[in-house]
Amino acid sequence: MIEITDDAPAAVAASAPLVDAVVVPAVTPAGPLVIIGSGHAGYGLAEAVRARDAEREIHVVTADDGGMYSKPALSNAFALGKDAEALLDESALAIERRLNIRVYAFCPVQRIDPEARRIVTRLGGLDYGQLVLATGASPIRIPVEGEAGALLSVNDRGDYREMRRRLDCLGREARVVIIGDGLIGCEFANDLAQAGHKVEVVGLAERPLPRLLPEAGSRVLREALAALGVGWHLSRSVASVAAEDDGHRLMLTDGSELEADLVVSAVGLAPNVDLARSAGIDCGRGIRVDDRLATSRPGVYALGDAVEIDGQLVPYLAPINAGLRALAATLTGDPTAVSYPVMPVMVKTPAAPVCVVVPSGEVNWRVTETADGIEAGGYDAIGRLLGFALVGEVAMARRSDWVKACGQAQAA
Repeated sequence: MIEITDDAPAAVAASAPLVDAVVVPAVTPAGPLVIIGSGHAGYGLAEAVRARDAEREIHVVTADDGGMYSKPALSNAFALGKDAEALLDESALAIERRLNIRVYAFCPVQRIDPEARRIVTRLGGLDYGQLVLATGASPIRIPVEGEAGALLSVNDRGDYREMRRRLDCLGREARVVIIGDGLIGCEFANDLAQAGHKVEVVGLAERPLPRLLPEAGSRVLREALAALGVGWHLSRSVASVAAEDDGHRLMLTDGSELEADLVVSAVGLAPNVDLARSAGIDCGRGIRVDDRLATSRPGVYALGDAVEIDGQLVPYLAPINAGLRALAATLTGDPTAVSYPVMPVMVKTPAAPVCVVVPSGEVNWRVTETADGIEAGGYDAIGRLLGFALVGEVAMARRSDWVKACGQAQAA
């Protein structure tokens, strides 16, 4: 075991920080700030804290190479002709130098000792004054008989590199089966079909994006993707996968069969809570936090896809962006509750772009057809707007109007 005590490298030329002015904290916490996770939440928080405090000792610990990239870009990079290397925005070394922090790459955390305020990693122990869990989420694995290893989930640059490798090896139009009719499944269907591959989508629901869209919106999206050549096999799942000389044969739960060169599993993500739970931190489906993103253990906070807020999982960029500035203030001596604005979810399906603010609770959808899609408002029993769904370019042009109306309704 190696005690991690090296000093962070000196800062060099910096890009624009998330907060313009450096703010000296009212109280300087004892001990370093340690962030577990190098995704948008982890690095975004490190940048926000550094913008408020130029001297704070910050360590980012991550199981991967520590490179900064946009995870949402994984699902539309193929049609843009981007390989895994082109997706990288900044290396771990460059981030260290720019922010004057220390990044421990390929350094999975084995356990947390909240009493000693210490984490134990593959390289040794590291003490913390404050700890932030930005551990993200991992793909859900569905049980299938036969060659379950044929199912590829694309959740990081390594997964994307493997998908590109498999498709490039074919040297021709590929037969791709995507398991999952939700956001990620639809985005990959659009991306791969637009790139010229033959795509089939298998999903348990009766329609695409059932948790986000009213029926009319799902219909527009389904028809738009079908026009790109996407086939739909809904209200069923994959029962088994068998290897064949030229690919794979999938048996669906209704007895039908599909042939594929590549099988992509996009059935959803599960928050990474094992590390937190084993440390005695209160967890439900995610890591439970209060309005300041504090967990049940003193000095331990959580941010990102692993977090559960008021019983809800919020696996999108908007709540992370809302949380990281407030948490940066809290960590630098100014306790601040997170204020969540109206947070639209954007679905990258260029065939029929989607913007949704998911209503909280049951609503009555009022749908208006447009030239290429729909606009829909979700209203409660007293006529208050709780959310909306826009599908198509015409509807998307009115996105700001809907966001404003939704925000006014929430403030009323």
